[in-house]
Amino acid sequence: MANQNKDVIKGKVQKLGNRKFKIEKGKDSEVDIDIDILEDGEYEVEKLSLVGLPDTMYDGNRITWFNNFAIKKNGQYINQKFKVTISGLLNILGKSRLVIFDGNGDPYYYTGSIINDTFELTDGDPATGKAP
Repeated sequence: MANQNKDVIKGKVQKLGNRKFKIEKGKDSEVDIDIDILEDGEYEVEKLSLVGLPDTMYDGNRITWFNNFAIKKNGQYINQKFKVTISGLLNILGKSRLVIFDGNGDPYYYTGSIINDTFELTDGDPATGKAP
């Protein structure tokens, strides 16, 4: 099991409304991500470092990380539906598969639908990437 650092990178989150946020890339290898939380509430969104994220999937495929972030409500990571949009995601993925790492266990291949470069998650502490 990977042990991810939770280093917050300041100044990379734009609050676009109560439920909408943009998480900017920290490095050229990363991509910007838009978040739309489906329930009203007061949320704290943080951009996290990629340091300490796993390098490979269980099948040996190398992971290229897109971004890493956390969503909290009342100081706790949320466990509720939110949408993640990565502009041009299907082009970025190409023949690769979307990878999610929520800090619990190992990274996994996303099996849900990707519609208009948008997918849905429920764990408020995800890293997103692709493999191979």
